[in-house]
Amino acid sequence: MGTFSRSWDLIWESFHVIRKDKKLIVFPILSGLAVLAVAALYFIPLFQLGILQQYKAQHHVDPSTYAWMFLWYCTNYFVIVFFSCALAACAQMRFSGGEPTLGAGMSQAAAKLPAIMMWAVVASTVGLIIRIIEDRSKAAGKIFASLVGVAWAVTTYLMVPVLVFEEAGVFGSIKRSCQLLRKTWGEQIGANIGFGLPFLVLAIPGILLILGARHQPVALALALLYFLMLGALMSAVKGIFAVALYRYATQGEAAAGFSKVNLNGAFVDLSNGE
Repeated sequence: MGTFSRSWDLIWESFHVIRKDKKLIVFPILSGLAVLAVAALYFIPLFQLGILQQYKAQHHVDPSTYAWMFLWYCTNYFVIVFFSCALAACAQMRFSGGEPTLGAGMSQAAAKLPAIMMWAVVASTVGLIIRIIEDRSKAAGKIFASLVGVAWAVTTYLMVPVLVFEEAGVFGSIKRSCQLLRKTWGEQIGANIGFGLPFLVLAIPGILLILGARHQPVALALALLYFLMLGALMSAVKGIFAVALYRYATQGEAAAGFSKVNLNGAFVDLSNGE
């Protein structure tokens, strides 16, 4: 319960920043729209060529399909990271006492385009390797791939703020992200704070709308809109939270609006039963 309560507290503290700067939610909305456009760009041709149907029927892909998947991963990661960097830049401005603007956030992200592109390639490579292991392995291999994915996610948890605010390069930023986490939270890094359960709780109204819709287009449309807005909100919350963690890890002080106790316990030790 301690972890769940802390998650809610951190969500609320991050949400308080969004209340002050509601425009920050524009970045995940733009990111979501761009991701949908990218997916259509890649998957419509795959569907027309019959590759998606083949994969669904046989769960088997040839190397050319993996090449398509890699290109999609790269484009997808680039879009997501670009807007995440813009959001992080604006959150940092707010925490530093400034007045963030959408233009300033986009400009700071644009200044990091080479690093963002390189990070997209690296992250896509790792993601594709994990996907190939999952596709071509049995139960033990799938478990191994999942563990690698979790370890990679934790290692790169602070990647976006490090990428935006430091000049370490992509591989240096990966190393720096890991160092900051271990320096600040030490061995407690075994279980990273999760927003998954709070997200499921917040998703209940949308689920109830779908269950009660009975094929009513208006209710289904409202449910879809609710989930899109909830997804954008949670994406913004996690982006702001990452910047608050970064500031705490580098400066030892909680960002305005955040509790030092919550940030200090952002990564908890499973062995303590939390």
